[in-house]
Amino acid sequence: MRMRLQLTPDPPFFALCTLTFMGQPKVDLSCQPLSKHGLNIMDLPVISNFVKSAVDAAMAEYVAPKSLTLDLKDMLVGDDFKKDTAARGILVVRIRRGYDFKVGDAGIPLIKEGSADPYVSVGWAKFGKPVWSTRLLTDEMEPVWEETAYLLVTPEQLNVDERLRVQLWDSDRLTADDDLGRIEVDLKTLMRDSASNGKMCPRSDGFRALKAGEDLPGKLDWEIGYFSKVRIQPCQLAKQTYDTEIRTMEQLREKVDRICKRKLREALIKENREKQDEDELEQQKAQEMKMHQDNMMISAPPPEGYPSGVFSIQIHQITGLELEQTSKKADDKNAAKDQEEEEGDTLPSAYCNVIINHRKVFKTRTKPKNAKPFFNAGTERFIPDWQNAEVHVSVRDARVHEDDALLGIVHLSLADVFKHRSQVNGFWPLSGGVGYGRIRLSLVWRSVQLQAPPKALGWELGTLQVKPGVTSSSLSQDVTKLRLKLGTNLSTAKFSPTKEGDHAWSGRKGRSAYLAVSKRYSSCFSIRFRHKQMIGNNNAAFAVLWLRDIPDETEKEIELTVWKGDFKRAVACSLDECGEKLGTIKLKVLFWSGLGSAHGKWASGDPDMKQVVQVLDVARDNEEEEKAGKEAGIVDEEMSSSSDDDDDSSNDGDDKNGTDDKAKPDGLEQKGRSMTTDGKGITNGWADSAKEYKENMKSVHRRHRGVMQWKIPRTAEWAAHKAERAEAKITGLFKHNSREPGIETEV
Repeated sequence: MRMRLQLTPDPPFFALCTLTFMGQPKVDLSCQPLSKHGLNIMDLPVISNFVKSAVDAAMAEYVAPKSLTLDLKDMLVGDDFKKDTAARGILVVRIRRGYDFKVGDAGIPLIKEGSADPYVSVGWAKFGKPVWSTRLLTDEMEPVWEETAYLLVTPEQLNVDERLRVQLWDSDRLTADDDLGRIEVDLKTLMRDSASNGKMCPRSDGFRALKAGEDLPGKLDWEIGYFSKVRIQPCQLAKQTYDTEIRTMEQLREKVDRICKRKLREALIKENREKQDEDELEQQKAQEMKMHQDNMMISAPPPEGYPSGVFSIQIHQITGLELEQTSKKADDKNAAKDQEEEEGDTLPSAYCNVIINHRKVFKTRTKPKNAKPFFNAGTERFIPDWQNAEVHVSVRDARVHEDDALLGIVHLSLADVFKHRSQVNGFWPLSGGVGYGRIRLSLVWRSVQLQAPPKALGWELGTLQVKPGVTSSSLSQDVTKLRLKLGTNLSTAKFSPTKEGDHAWSGRKGRSAYLAVSKRYSSCFSIRFRHKQMIGNNNAAFAVLWLRDIPDETEKEIELTVWKGDFKRAVACSLDECGEKLGTIKLKVLFWSGLGSAHGKWASGDPDMKQVVQVLDVARDNEEEEKAGKEAGIVDEEMSSSSDDDDDSSNDGDDKNGTDDKAKPDGLEQKGRSMTTDGKGITNGWADSAKEYKENMKSVHRRHRGVMQWKIPRTAEWAAHKAERAEAKITGLFKHNSREPGIETEV
């Protein structure tokens, strides 16, 4: 073994330690029970060969010329929280279109031509597992995706000389997906190339087979660019609190130069200084400069003009974690005991979920029966705009034959968290669940050089509001008489023509339409002009708006081309020409970011989204309680909900869950408590009690109050949810699926 130590003039006097083996080490393993005559399990042929090969493969990663580098300074005297992100930067991969690739599904002569159900996955060649996937297009040989992926570049990829892999697949329902070809590019080459460093580089590459040197038919048009983290900016130097005497880069360089010369004064006073001493001085300057810049960047808010970047969250521990006692008798009996014990059967088995922009992205492992669980786990994610991002950390109790109870949540708005600093470390109380405790979190933000337009900085989940008054001056009279059917990938709604000759359409009673959207940057909004016929194609014409072309929460008046052609292909592929042009229509749209009431039906079918909705309900309730506390004595008036929004009678019966009422798009209707005539909020009799229980049933059940304070109803609810998941799993066996990555876990 060879070992190299880097010395520093500051305690603990060691910086980096590099280890390498000069040859493959031999490792002897034994595993046997605590008995004289116990059998050594490693003597069994199958097990011993498997374990030995695994150990040899792991040790081979540290045999010369490979090595292991440890930061001893950070390990010995470093903080237990991050000051920087592990990611060095991001790769932006934009998949445009594919063509001339081989057929995935053979056709039937004279009946059906061969075709494919293509999608593209992006990942790392050595890691193997895809980290992103485009949408799947069925029966399409000229797919146009126009989708963008953001991949973090970390030392893990750089240390093993990773290659970016872009792979084309043909999706099959019952068998494994067919590999139609792949493209691989060296990561370090992309980072160094001036054509792709700091800007997008258009490419058109042919596909290669799994076997080296063998080409496959077809090409892919795509773009790629590498964007590193932003260096310290003048605005950060002006606002940093680490060293208030430094406000410019020139002042920083002068101070670093003085510090390094003082630390290396013995080497600098030599009469015959060697080049090694000069190199040591430059190396010390680089290390000192990086340390000062890191400390200054975390003590200042994120730089202006760089909204996109890498967000790092680390969950350290939870203190004082316990369940709320619903029984007074048990509370009185075990009060003193529960305050002292740290482990026991009555304590929760906690795990944490991280939700970013209303999507669950990370889950820790479960810490069984512990009042002070340590996690020390975290994740890093690319966020398009830190000023418009929300993070929720939820803590749940893993239970047997019950849905995992929500112990509490923490709601973090990054605009507030990073208002004064780019790194925050502290404790936050858990609220809104069935438990108590305080969770310690570390949050770090580092901006990247990507300068994306405002329309590319939005959320994937949201609600599209289409305002009444859709007009057209170029369509024929036959088309303007037809009703409109508005649709997204989750919802539909209807607009009807207004007065004769107005060439305008509006919602029922002049209301807007609110349409739920998921995967906003890979889906579209469509308008269909519909006949009233029962059989056959009742789409006379259509218009398409790709939602990636509009910004968040900004009203836009747009003009869309009305086409006559293949509607199914137009909403699947991002086409410039969709058929015969008939005219144009004008409308006003507004995209509201986040989950709303229109997402209710869709979210109820996904277990992860159901948990997200529950967390958002808790966050809303906490905000209302906080607001009520600030406005002591002010009580919201009771809002009555009318039921006059029934669907009009028509032959169009395929509406899903689009809404054309006047409810807020976020669906967070505030309901007042039942009041007596004296206005003190005291219920009057059984009728008022039942009414109040019904209005607050979700909140009551979430806190295991009311019916849910007993185990039998909770077990029954768990069994019902398990049956729903089994049904959804069976149904999904016969559907096309792409290679979308799941939720990242600590395991």
